[in-house]
Amino acid sequence: MWLRSCRGKHRCAEMDHQGMSEKEWHEVIDAMEEVAPYYERVNRLITFGMVDRWRRAVADLAHEDDVVLEIGSGPGNFTRHLMAKRVFCVEPSKELLQISRNELNSDRVTLLRGVGERLPLTEGSVDKVFCVFSFRDFYDRGASAGEMNRVLKEGGEAMIVDIAKPPPGPLSKLLEMHVRHMVPPLARIGVPAATRERLARDPYATFVETYEAFGSTKLYEELLQASGFTEVSTKYLELKGATITRGKKPWKKSTS
Repeated sequence: MWLRSCRGKHRCAEMDHQGMSEKEWHEVIDAMEEVAPYYERVNRLITFGMVDRWRRAVADLAHEDDVVLEIGSGPGNFTRHLMAKRVFCVEPSKELLQISRNELNSDRVTLLRGVGERLPLTEGSVDKVFCVFSFRDFYDRGASAGEMNRVLKEGGEAMIVDIAKPPPGPLSKLLEMHVRHMVPPLARIGVPAATRERLARDPYATFVETYEAFGSTKLYEELLQASGFTEVSTKYLELKGATITRGKKPWKKSTS
């Protein structure tokens, strides 16, 4: 089991912007595994075909000579766009890792089973960290932000991509309506009827829950800042359907 028990300082509260309980986390993982064969088809439907354009735009931020870490790499749909010299993928789901293994035929990519809260990499070992539509699924986002900082080299950058969660206003209302009322029926189109009938619950109901719980990208910025990142900012990706929140690990000040 990847989660520590909920005792002492560890979280047991219900899902919120900081994370989720052990039970909720396992439900999220189960939901992703249930839709794994239809994952990309559904993502294209619910984003009206934009999801891969967002992935490619973000992947271009990695340089060819970078060592890159992707946390929550799922079936490898973002990974395949990375042209870095070496890529580490950390994913908690054994099933999704196996899909990646079948899809990603590259000597540059190392697949690791693990969680963002306890990364299986050494301190200061990567140039960039990417979390692409995965950060809201972490069970302790503060701990994950701290781990990103630990494994980054000085001057390295963490990037969190997620469905847009703008401040209150017309755009936020539109996106909220899309997530609550459009995503579930669009997802049902992408998943065969026979599969839907055998599922205990609608796995995309979990998507709605994690979206509503993560608060806002402003809270993502605060988590990065609290973990020691500087130059933290957020901007919209194309058509304002997703955002990228970025932060840099500062250089140590010279003691000489």
